[in-house]
Amino acid sequence: MDYFFSPMACSFAGHVIILEASLPIKMQPVSLLRKQTSDGLAFETISTKSQVPVLRFDDGRILTENSVVLQVLAEMAPEFGHLPARSSPNGQATLEWLNFVASELHKHCLYPIFTKGVPAEVQAWAKVNLGTKLAFVSKRLSHTPYLAGNAFSVADAYFGWALMLTLRGGLWEPKGDLLAYWGRLLERPAFIAAMENEEELFNQFA
Repeated sequence: MDYFFSPMACSFAGHVIILEASLPIKMQPVSLLRKQTSDGLAFETISTKSQVPVLRFDDGRILTENSVVLQVLAEMAPEFGHLPARSSPNGQATLEWLNFVASELHKHCLYPIFTKGVPAEVQAWAKVNLGTKLAFVSKRLSHTPYLAGNAFSVADAYFGWALMLTLRGGLWEPKGDLLAYWGRLLERPAFIAAMENEEELFNQFA
């Protein structure tokens, strides 16, 4: 099984889950700028979307879309609790936050902010919207250590990527409950390992 990811892209979340659960998956770095894998293969031959993440199964089947891939990865090692049972309150909250990060933060805010060619007025709106969304999340984190409750989940892996990106872009002032949450993420060896690995790869060929 292969996991195609691009350094510092949203596929970072899956990288964290794979490391935490020690999943037997081959990591395949991709340059989204050159649309190539690390061995020079055109990425569109893997997935016509040319977007990460891509999970390729041993039978050749591929799966895309970050929120879905994260759930599948979590289900490969349920003992880690990255995705509680969907029938449970924590499981439902995990799915809710997973979709919040995907739609409200990733697509509505981060994509227009970090995509070249987006009109300045759209980027300005996205930055204001980002502040509103982060304030909303911060309020939630004033009551629980993680998004869906007391345990780290796939939603936290995804939101952790969003925080990392905004921090690198100078879009978030580390303070309060968000800062405390960021500190908890940095206490997780898999989160640190994924971040260090992807920073190195980013400098090489992202």
